[in-house]
Parts: sequence; C-alpha cells; structure tokens
Amino acid sequence: MDKKKLLVLIDSVEFAKTSLQHAKQKALQGNKHIDIVAFSFEETGNILFSLSPEQLLSLQDKCLSSLRAQLEPLISAELEGCSYTFQTAWHEAPEQWLNEDINTDDYEMVIKTRHIDSDSQFSELDWQLIRFTPIALYLAADNKWRKHTNILAALDLASEKTAKHKLNQSIIKYGLAYAQRTDCEFYAGYTVYISPILRDLGLVFSEEQLVNAFEKLPQSQQQLIIDNNLRDKLYIKAGLPEQVIPSLAAKLNADLVIIGSVGNVGIKAKLIGNTAEKIMRLLKTDLLILPPN
Repeated sequence: MDKKKLLVLIDSVEFAKTSLQHAKQKALQGNKHIDIVAFSFEETGNILFSLSPEQLLSLQDKCLSSLRAQLEPLISAELEGCSYTFQTAWHEAPEQWLNEDINTDDYEMVIKTRHIDSDSQFSELDWQLIRFTPIALYLAADNKWRKHTNILAALDLASEKTAKHKLNQSIIKYGLAYAQRTDCEFYAGYTVYISPILRDLGLVFSEEQLVNAFEKLPQSQQQLIIDNNLRDKLYIKAGLPEQVIPSLAAKLNADLVIIGSVGNVGIKAKLIGNTAEKIMRLLKTDLLILPPN
C-alpha cells in the first residue's frame, strides 16, 4: 500500500457523499489508505448562562456522537473495499487544525466537497482551505459540470521566478500522473494578459500578442513544456485568466482544473482575491489546488 494517505475533511453530512466517492476512486487507483475527519463545533459564548466544564464536555460528546451516528452508515456503504479510519473533531477552524494539529507529510492530498449553490461557489471554509492549505487540496464539485474527465492545468508561464517555475512543475507532474491513472487527456492553458481598456481603445490587439507567444516565454518555462511533451497540448489565449480558463475548460470538456495557489497571507488575502481565486469563482468543475513548494 502507498505510504502517502488521503485525508477527507467533512464539514457537512449533507455533502459528505461526494468527497467519499472521490476518495474511494483515488484510493483504489493508488492503493491508498483514507483518513476521514468530520468536524463539529458550537459557539457557546453567546449562551445567556455560563456552562460548567462538565456541561461543555457533555455538549461536545453529544454533538460528536450524533455526527458519528449519521456518518458511519454512509462511510461504511461508500468505502466498502477500502482501508480507512474515521474520527470526529470538535474544532472551530478545520483549516487551522490542518495546519497545526497533524503531520501533513503523511498525506498526498486533502479531499473535500466544495459547496456550489445559487448564491456561492464556495463556503467560507472552502476559501480558507484554498488560501492556507499546506498540501494539495482536491475540492470535489457536488454539481457536476460535465461527464467527461479531461484535465486542464492553469499555468503562469510569464514569470522567470524560481518559485513560479517549481509551481508549474508541480501542477504538470500532478496533472500527468492523474491523467495516466484515470485514462484521460491532459491539457495546459496559459493566458497572455491583455488590458481590457487598451483592447477596447484599439491600442493593443490580441492577435498580435499571440504571434510567437510561446517563443517569447522565459527559456525555463519553454523547456518545462517541451520536456513534458506538452507543446501540442498547450493552449495560449489572450485576455483575462478568469475568463479564458473557464472558457477553455468548457471547450476541452475538462472536469478537473488544476490551479496553483500563490499563498496570499495577511489581511489582504481576505479582502483582495488573486488571479487564481478569480478563476475559481467562475468554475463549476472539480478543483485541485496546489500550494507553493
């Protein structure tokens, strides 16, 4: 059995099935063990009267016992034939638990159902995990966009920074390995940024920017594409990444999009979305988010 395990995080009984099904598929493909952690938490600070330590423990035990009772039959049914462990945790911030309370080196990735509804593509926990996950994060869509399972990797090939090159390298490595295991096609997309204002004024033309665009990339990024035999699988488009990547995903029937996270920190990370977040807001596919190395 592969030593690297899969970690499934459950924050909702209603949406647990999707993440379990994805975990089973990946576990059987890679002969992996699955650790499942279901979270519950009740804020007691707003209660009019103070609870004793014994009462607080009793409340926690009751909530966690109820959560376990609801999930055990589902987990047993969905993960038949798999090696797994299941535990519940009383924790207000699962993303903090992930960063501080476990050894993430033991895991290949975290798997969680992403919450797609009429109001939002993600829950607050989804966003916290996207921004601060220390390892690969697989967000499984509970509202499938397409039946096909092709993969699209969103690459940033313009930068000469070593960190960007390593992140692109990780994205390609994950994508190719996943495509091989699932017998699907792997594609890569890169967006040449065109200012909408300049374009509308006719001062910059997208077609001109795309001529010899690959040859204008940093040598290290060109070599990365060539070494992985992706020249014919690389789509270079002009425009805004948050428009180009979702459009490419639809065109290529990609059910999984792989995106690198730049690792925003501090207050700006909560107020200003980076390019990756803008892309994700318009995608209804499965997402694999890779943090910086």
